[in-house]
Amino acid sequence: MKSFTILIAILTLTACATGSTPDAKKANARKATSDALTEIYADHPGARSAVSRGKGYLVCTGSDSYLFAASTGGGICTFHTGSKVDYYRFASLGAGVGIGFKKVAFLYVFQTNAAMKRFVDDGWDAGARAEASARHKDEGGQAAANASYDVDGVRIYQSAIWGAAAQATVQGYKFWRTDFTDDVIEHNE
Repeated sequence: MKSFTILIAILTLTACATGSTPDAKKANARKATSDALTEIYADHPGARSAVSRGKGYLVCTGSDSYLFAASTGGGICTFHTGSKVDYYRFASLGAGVGIGFKKVAFLYVFQTNAAMKRFVDDGWDAGARAEASARHKDEGGQAAANASYDVDGVRIYQSAIWGAAAQATVQGYKFWRTDFTDDVIEHNE
C-alpha cells in the first residue's frame, strides 16, 4: 500500500492542473478536458451521439509511460451529469511488456444509471490493453492506436494525443474526486 501511495504522490506531482487557486485549477481542468474531448470527437465520429444519449460522461487527459514490465500514468478528469461538473484525478498502474510515453485522452460514456453509480462508488477500472502508437501533434502523417469498446454499460473511447509507445499490459485505473484544494504542487498560470 505504501508503494501505491508513493506512486499516487508522484503522479499527482506530474499531472497537476495548473493554477494558483482551486478555481483557476478547475478552469484549466475544464479547458484541458474540453480539448481532449475535441480530439476524441475527431478520432471517433460516434462519440458525440453516444454522449448525447448517455446518462453522464467522464472525459480525462493525462499521460501513460511504459518501461519494460511496468506502466504508470495519471491525469485529470471532468465528470458531467446534466449541467453539473465534478473534478477527478486518476492514476494508473499496470504490468506487462512495453516501452514508451504518450499523452492520452479518454472518454467514458455511462449508458445506465447502474454503471454510473459503480464508477462514483468504486472509482476503479481495469483492463487488458495491447497497442502500438505514434503520434506527433504537428505532423500530418500519423498513426495512433485509438480504441472504443463497451464494458458493462460504459462506452469507452481512447485517443493518443502525442507520443510513442508499444505495449501489452494489464492496467488498472483509480479515479478519485477532487476540488483541487489539496494539490501537492501549486503552479502559477
